[in-house]
Amino acid sequence: MYHNTIIKHLTAIKLFKFIVLTIIALYPITLLLAYLLQDNLVLHPKHLAPNYAFVFNQTFEEYFYEPQEGIRLNALYFPSSHSKPKGFIFYLHGNATNIQRYGNFAIDFTEKGFDIFMFDYRNFGKSTGKPSEAMFHADAQFMYHKIREQFNLTEQDIIIYGRSLGSGIATKLASNNNARSLILETPFYNIADVVKKRFPFIPCLSLLRYTFRTDLFLPQVASPVYIFHGTNDKVVPYDSGIKLRPFLTDPTNFITITGGKHNNLRDFDTYHHYLALFMNRY
Repeated sequence: MYHNTIIKHLTAIKLFKFIVLTIIALYPITLLLAYLLQDNLVLHPKHLAPNYAFVFNQTFEEYFYEPQEGIRLNALYFPSSHSKPKGFIFYLHGNATNIQRYGNFAIDFTEKGFDIFMFDYRNFGKSTGKPSEAMFHADAQFMYHKIREQFNLTEQDIIIYGRSLGSGIATKLASNNNARSLILETPFYNIADVVKKRFPFIPCLSLLRYTFRTDLFLPQVASPVYIFHGTNDKVVPYDSGIKLRPFLTDPTNFITITGGKHNNLRDFDTYHHYLALFMNRY
């Protein structure tokens, strides 16, 4: 019996060593895959055929723009349901899918008297081109100038709205311009902060090609800033969003939606109450 116990003990040690060595061997592979697959892991784009016909329960117009030769960005414009619009929302959407999905949220703004415009980033929907953080920011600035020209807008007509991934793009855009205000929905402190919380085994600062340093650009925004975040957000943790509150000149502009998740804030009356309030402030 003693002999059998020793054999079992040695077998357990060998098994433990095997598991440890396997983990060590697979870890670099895991990191390599995480690096190579970042576009899919972070962005989750969904393509649309060039002839895809958008369908919405409200009036809209479709446009294409060329920020550079060979690159096309697809965009949608939803006019306000009011005879005289109160302002113009430049909506920078989150990751995953495309503007067919996000266009369904336009009614939250048009029924409150605001025009809204959104475009698909490179490699999303019908838009073409290889995405990168630099191109996200460059294209947002390009489109900002385009909508001012096309719709004859002053900067004080424009409210920049960033949702999730789009909050990082919207914040830098607002820091370089003088829009009426900046509204962020489920924003993050920065991408590294989210990755640390969700994937603690990844040394994110050395691997991430996308950083979206909201924490660096938010203090540079001169326009009024408003933030919405839900306490049950499992995609961008509430803790990451709440770290942005110290950067607000008025901490009461951070609206906590108790029980809100990442994709359902519009189901709460609190969201609509404060959205209308913030959009109508000058």
